[in-house]
Amino acid sequence: MDVHAPHEPVHTWRDFAIHLTIVTIGLFIALSLEALVEHIHNVHLVHEARENIRIELEANHKAAQDDLNLLAKNIQNQQNNIDTIHTLQAHPDAHHLSVNNSMDFESLSDAAWRTARDTGALGFMPYNEVQRYSDLYMLSSLVNQNAIETGKADFLSEVPFEMGIDPSHLPAEEYTHLLHDNAAVKIQLSTLKQFVQQYDAQCLDVLKH
Repeated sequence: MDVHAPHEPVHTWRDFAIHLTIVTIGLFIALSLEALVEHIHNVHLVHEARENIRIELEANHKAAQDDLNLLAKNIQNQQNNIDTIHTLQAHPDAHHLSVNNSMDFESLSDAAWRTARDTGALGFMPYNEVQRYSDLYMLSSLVNQNAIETGKADFLSEVPFEMGIDPSHLPAEEYTHLLHDNAAVKIQLSTLKQFVQQYDAQCLDVLKH
């Protein structure tokens, strides 16, 4: 923004007042136009952020629905493992039986939320709206973290079978460890399922807004 001195010499207070008025009006128009451009930019920024978050939440809702089905299968798999371990404990020579420690899970995304935060778009949204998003994405982070921890526990529960000992000659205490660890994973999976159910319900509520 450039402000120039008057080209003609100022001889009277009237001339001075006229020039001052012209400069003031010019500055006001320039600042108003700059503010208008900035406002339009911010409106566009918020609109784009909302649209990206909406698309991301719709994808997360679908992922949560898929995860609920996967978790139900994972929980049943852990129960099958527990039943199998009990059978192996009683009949170590039952070679046709096997324990399967694996976990399928689709993580929830937060790229749109992080982008909105980093670009400053959240600062131009109503507080209540930002709070709804913040609570939901905190819950999605909790879901993802619990999924990681549960997956690690699931894989680690197979340690006794990875020690190089013939499964038919596992020490009695190792069967106890297997039962304990697989039961613990089953509880973690059930807890994770509750978190996902809570997230999905909250996600749908936010999408309605």
